[in-house]
Amino acid sequence: MTTRSQASRFSKGFTLVELMVTIGIVAILSVMAIPNFISWLPKTQTGSAAREILTTIQLAKIAAVKESANVVVHFTVASGELLAFVDDGAGGGMADDRVRNGSERLVRKYTMPPGVTLALPSLGTDLEFTNRGLPNAGGDVSVSSSGGTKTIRVMPSGHARIM
Repeated sequence: MTTRSQASRFSKGFTLVELMVTIGIVAILSVMAIPNFISWLPKTQTGSAAREILTTIQLAKIAAVKESANVVVHFTVASGELLAFVDDGAGGGMADDRVRNGSERLVRKYTMPPGVTLALPSLGTDLEFTNRGLPNAGGDVSVSSSGGTKTIRVMPSGHARIM
């Protein structure tokens, strides 16, 4: 038969006081961390939108070379949308008119997340890549939110990067 002192040596678990102290520490840390997380979110969304635009531009360049056709990235500032498509006149459309008509193949479509705005690109509303991967113009595309502004620069050589 075991005595009471022997039984307490073998008991496992936490006391109510230990649990309450742990919960209190977690609550204090959460109160300090949540405002920092909330202020960090718009900056992250702006960076994410800039990376999505850069990806779309790179995919358009690759598709132009692969398809041996012009590929257009069309920026719609009002809706915050960009559309990349092969401008080859497929399906009764008109080739090289910078308008997606007929059944011209969609390369990629992207819409800005809420709170992130697309500025009017300095290269115009249409960026066109030739079958050699060269753009019709170089310039900047910017996105902004309360977290700041990010700019994607397209060089005349077709190379693009986030500034």
